[in-house]
Amino acid sequence: MSTKDLNNFEKNIGYFFKDQDHLKIALTHKSYIDENPKFLTNQRYEFIGDTILDFDISIFLFNSYPNLDEGSLTKIRSGAVDQNALVDIANKIEIGDYLFLSKAEDSTGGRKKSSILEDAVEALIAAIYFDGGLEEVNKFVSKFIYPLIDNLSKNPGQKDYKTRLQEYFAKNGQKVNYESKSTGPDHNKEFQASVFLENKVIGKGKGKSKKNAEQMAAKNAFSDLD
Repeated sequence: MSTKDLNNFEKNIGYFFKDQDHLKIALTHKSYIDENPKFLTNQRYEFIGDTILDFDISIFLFNSYPNLDEGSLTKIRSGAVDQNALVDIANKIEIGDYLFLSKAEDSTGGRKKSSILEDAVEALIAAIYFDGGLEEVNKFVSKFIYPLIDNLSKNPGQKDYKTRLQEYFAKNGQKVNYESKSTGPDHNKEFQASVFLENKVIGKGKGKSKKNAEQMAAKNAFSDLD
């Protein structure tokens, strides 16, 4: 990928890097180093970006919604940074088009995989932090994430998908169960969860925690009921 291409991506996000190496790391998926071992992957950046994003949004929520309790603030924050939200942002800024992937990953649709896009957005936030500091991160988050928060704040007490799915089937005397497993190293685990109804899988989901993966499985199951 040429520097010109990265410049186009910088236009998409509204931030121009002083040191473009930060951006290159953020865009480098772990599969790429199989063919290009001298590159650094975005895994460590993703770890930092996740923390910085939570911090930025926590401060914003604390200052903007003084009347909401801790539980409501936590639900809003979770909704603003879940996989669906970050994938939506990834698509808006077209980050998938600029990722460094192995040929194998690219050929199997890696540029559109939710888990890869989610990680890339978090790694991008870390790259902006390393290059420009929290102020520049805040500008990015203000532009692409804060608009989501207004809708979430209007109904902070909405039940999560696991609760809604459980209540839906409880009306008929039925109960759902979950099974989950994890893959990857301790510092970058990915969880996969399946939700069962009478031994039949009715939904699957992925996430960075068991809880998030189960919520995504429940959400996918619930969407099929509509």
